[in-house]
Amino acid sequence: MICQKRPFIYAVANQKGGVGKTTTALTLASSLSVLGQNVLLIDLDPQASLTAHLAIEPEMVENSIGSLLVSNDSDIERFIIKKYKIRDGGCIDVIPSNINLAKIESNLSASNGGGLQLKEKLKYLPDYYDYVIIDSSPALSVLLISAIAACDGIIIPVEADYLSVRGVELLIKTIQKVEQALNVKCYYKLLITMFDKRTNSSAKSLNYFKSNYKENSFDGYINVDTKFKDASFVKKPLTYYEARARGSMDYLHIAREILSVSAETLQEEE
Repeated sequence: MICQKRPFIYAVANQKGGVGKTTTALTLASSLSVLGQNVLLIDLDPQASLTAHLAIEPEMVENSIGSLLVSNDSDIERFIIKKYKIRDGGCIDVIPSNINLAKIESNLSASNGGGLQLKEKLKYLPDYYDYVIIDSSPALSVLLISAIAACDGIIIPVEADYLSVRGVELLIKTIQKVEQALNVKCYYKLLITMFDKRTNSSAKSLNYFKSNYKENSFDGYINVDTKFKDASFVKKPLTYYEARARGSMDYLHIAREILSVSAETLQEEE
C-alpha cells in the first residue's frame, strides 16, 4: 500500500570524502528526533559507516538497503530496524547497509531505470515518518543518482576549506544533470562543517560559500568539536551522547532551520 502521508526526504551528499557526510546524516536525525520528529535513516553507502555508527554490525545484516532495492517486495517495513525511541520526542529508525550494496550497485547501473528504484520503494513507507535522511555514497555512481532522484532536498556538507569548492561545483553539475534527465527541480543547501574560528582559512571559506551560495546555504554552520569522535567511539549520535556539546547545539540549530523551512513549505501548499 502506497504511503498516504509523505515524509520530507533529504539526501546528504558530497562526492568529496571527509566532509562530515555521515556525521551530518546521523546528528541531524538525532536532533530532529529530540525536537519530536520521527526520522528514518537510510544508509546508501557500501562502506556502511552509518550502520556501524548505530552499533549495527553490517556483516550481520540480512535485510539491507541493497536487498530492498532488488526485492519485489513492497513491504518496506521488513527492512527497517527500530533503533531509538525518544521519551517525549520522536524516533530514529534505520535501513542498514553492508558491502553487498557494491555488487547490487553494478546491477542497478546495468539496468534501465536502476537509478529510480529507491524512489519507487520509498512510496511504500509507513505513514508515521516526518523525515527520511539518506546517507548517500560519496562516489559519482548510480547510488548517488538514486539518492538525488528520490529526495525532496539535498544537504551538501562542505568542509570550511577552500579546497572544498571543487567538490561542491562537481556535485551541483551532477544535480543539474539529474534535473534535466528526470525533468525535476532539485532543492539543495550547503552546510558548512568543521569550521575552526582559530584559522584564517576557515573564516575565508565560510565567507566565500555564504557569499556565492547565499540562497543555498543554511544560516548556521558546524564548528569543529572533538566530541564527535568520542560519540563515534561509543557508537551513539552526539546529540544523545552529550546534548550540551558545541556540535550538538550546532546541529540542533540546523534542525530548527529545517523545521522552519518545512512549515513554510506546508503553508505554501495550503
